[in-house]
Amino acid sequence: MDAFNPNCPHCVAERSVAEQLTRDVPSAPCHRHVKSDPKETQRKELTQCQYCFKSRGPGVTLQRCGACEVDLYCSKECQRAAWKTHKRKCAINRANAKIMSKTALHTLKALSAFTAKHRPTLAEAGIRALGVVTDPSRAERDLLVILLRPRLDSPRVETTFWVTAASVVPMSTFPQAEEMRNQLKLANEANKPSGMAGALFVMLMEIEGGTTNLAPVGFPKVAPELLDPASAAWEAWLTTRLNEGVVV
Repeated sequence: MDAFNPNCPHCVAERSVAEQLTRDVPSAPCHRHVKSDPKETQRKELTQCQYCFKSRGPGVTLQRCGACEVDLYCSKECQRAAWKTHKRKCAINRANAKIMSKTALHTLKALSAFTAKHRPTLAEAGIRALGVVTDPSRAERDLLVILLRPRLDSPRVETTFWVTAASVVPMSTFPQAEEMRNQLKLANEANKPSGMAGALFVMLMEIEGGTTNLAPVGFPKVAPELLDPASAAWEAWLTTRLNEGVVV
């Protein structure tokens, strides 16, 4: 057996996963968290058409791309207009879906729904963890990785997974790093028309089966309230929000 190397990201990740799998996952709460926003205002504002950036709300219905079932559009016109940018991502999504098992596809859909519910929290955590407001180039080098275990008894989407760990990981440690950088370029192109400085990646990984959801989130050019990424407080804040199912 190979020796454990504390300076190797892969060794550290493998040990962390092994330790987390031996721990019990608490039962999921049955009811909406008291700190949740019943209207889910922030989440709906961040659920947007991927071309014109209209938010989901009264009079705006968003439909997923029929081919990859990932990106959202408010009209056929927007979907056609976005095709030049979306077609590469669409092909990647469809190719990945073809090689996944039914179990992995089921887990991926659950991860995607969980991600959508918590997008405002994931976006703020990614911005704080990477410190992209002061150094936007960090998004090109690092990403926020969140390790999760399933909560099979959960009656609510926002509590279907339990966070076991979260950390900033260099993109270069992933075998698919080059493709991730290409996808990040597409995410940057998609976010800048809405006034964002760019995009960063948050990866949610279900550690029992190894299924991952790589979620791009935009970050602003100026955000004074997010200028303190050095503190470890973001990790505790993120873990509490996701594990307790606080949706905003």
